[in-house]
Amino acid sequence: MVRPGRAEFLHGYPPSSVSDRPLPAPPDGLLRWPVVIVGAGAAGMMTAIHAARTGVPVLVLESARKPGAKIKVSGGGRCNVLPSVVDEGDFHTEGSSKAVRKVLRSWPLDHVTAFFADDLGIPLKVEDTGKVFPVSDRSGDVVVALLRAMDRAGVTLATDTRVADVTRGDGGFTVTTTDDRSVHADRLVLTTGGLSLPKTGSDGAGYRWARTLGHTVLPRYPALVPLLTDTGDWDRLAGLAVPARLTARAPKVVWEGEGDLLVTHKGFSGPVVLDASYRVAAPWGQGTALTARWAAADAPADWDVHLQQGGARPVAAVLRDTLPRRLADHLCGLADIDPSTTLGALRRDDRKRLVSLLEECPLHVTGTEGYRTAEVTGGGVPLAELSTTTLESRLVPGLHMAGEIIDVTGRLGGYNFHWAWVTGRLAGLAAG
Repeated sequence: MVRPGRAEFLHGYPPSSVSDRPLPAPPDGLLRWPVVIVGAGAAGMMTAIHAARTGVPVLVLESARKPGAKIKVSGGGRCNVLPSVVDEGDFHTEGSSKAVRKVLRSWPLDHVTAFFADDLGIPLKVEDTGKVFPVSDRSGDVVVALLRAMDRAGVTLATDTRVADVTRGDGGFTVTTTDDRSVHADRLVLTTGGLSLPKTGSDGAGYRWARTLGHTVLPRYPALVPLLTDTGDWDRLAGLAVPARLTARAPKVVWEGEGDLLVTHKGFSGPVVLDASYRVAAPWGQGTALTARWAAADAPADWDVHLQQGGARPVAAVLRDTLPRRLADHLCGLADIDPSTTLGALRRDDRKRLVSLLEECPLHVTGTEGYRTAEVTGGGVPLAELSTTTLESRLVPGLHMAGEIIDVTGRLGGYNFHWAWVTGRLAGLAAG
């Protein structure tokens, strides 16, 4: 730890405002901190910047030695900081999509983009996928820029400080650390994240404190997570990536999406699978069936018609015109068809079975890889229990929340970071 005012880097980060032990006392003349933020992830750092810019003293408590761990590992170390297009349909919540829209509109995407480019000084680029990354392709640049902004705003950051309990008293809150130190706050902001990627320090403690303070916590589950299977010998295709259109039925169609599917040694991953995962991982998604249409750009619109055209070519050779060889042969095996069978000799029942696998191939999901590899946590504190204009609790005055702790989950592509930035700003301005 370094003492406030030292203009040097802490473990590669710039924090003249990083505190030394013991926990810093409130500024002169104050009995408690006006704002205490628990968690220095994406939402926590954004909250701190905007709260401090209102002119009030802000203390951030972070359990890790290095803030922003999840930012550092995101996007393969490149940090997909934002999407290039956004609306409320890109997010899932058990609550109201109108409430999500209201929060998102508090800081439009072009304003968020300008904040990163102009205020934080991070040049951005939009890739062909529509994802927005730093031009440098270095996630560490995002963390450093946020910490510099916190430092300029006068935020005090206490790292290596794990919170054990949060209680509410007359006129404020008491935050107790695991080594029995206490901090008193007029306003408290929980930006503790969820349960995903526990190696970054996520432990879900914020849910416990929210519940203790009187909030509901909806069942949580891993989202944007690879799926497992023990059926179909798919592990033989491990490493294969192929475009696919996935459909989730429960029993009616509840979700459809298209993108690259990656076959793994344990099951399925890739962007389209991660986006579909919450439909089968959530408690209310049990029994949801997932099917794939192998959607190569030049695949026939109607496989049944295509395969009825006859000819002397082997079935597998015809499939290989548009599908990877391993997938074509695997589908023949699942259909119990000899790959060398010619189209002309293909029996009707065999053709129908193969067409079904080409257009609605069942992906028998037995589970997920869990929080260890999940990018976000579904569920959490209902948005309905928070004001959509301040993210202040409707149940506990002075308590605000932002980021992943709230029951709003974005799809893959920078949407969850966008939610963290927007809610962090909204909570910070209101708490400051």
